[in-house]
Amino acid sequence: MARHLPWAFALLICLSSSTNGRAAEFCDTIQQRAGGGPAAAKSGNDQRGDEKGGDSSGHQGPRRKWWSDPQLRAELGITDQQSKLVEQVWQKSAPKLREAWAQLEKLEEALSQMLARDDADEAAIVAQIERVEAARAEGNTRRTLMIYRMNKVLTPDQRTKVKAMMERRDGGRRGPASR
Repeated sequence: MARHLPWAFALLICLSSSTNGRAAEFCDTIQQRAGGGPAAAKSGNDQRGDEKGGDSSGHQGPRRKWWSDPQLRAELGITDQQSKLVEQVWQKSAPKLREAWAQLEKLEEALSQMLARDDADEAAIVAQIERVEAARAEGNTRRTLMIYRMNKVLTPDQRTKVKAMMERRDGGRRGPASR
């Protein structure tokens, strides 16, 4: 229950400021992640290429790296050189992404604990929320930069195919900002 308090708190903030387009977009993100916090965000990040099994977001079976899986490479027209370059981007980015998401999870857990206390100081909660959101922004920035670098390796047609593949895999869960 305590792990969901930050999401409920953030949802209340969003609902009170729903006239702001950024708040509405943030609420969409919260609703998508409500079942699992940053772990859900990570599992929804299909371009990470994790080799993990199914998860609570409805993904079943192992995740395949679209740049190295032979079937997906053929579908997308990825060359050996492109596969190698995208893998280099992934190898350089993945550790920093994992670190960023782990830090976010720790900060969110601390916020949950603060919110669960009856004697929580509002100023301390606001400061922790700011730390959580700064960490989330850092993780999203790193992820977006990784995707940008991967996309630079691809042709426009390949980028279109990868985007379509991700949308099919996501089932339309992500908002326009993620695409």
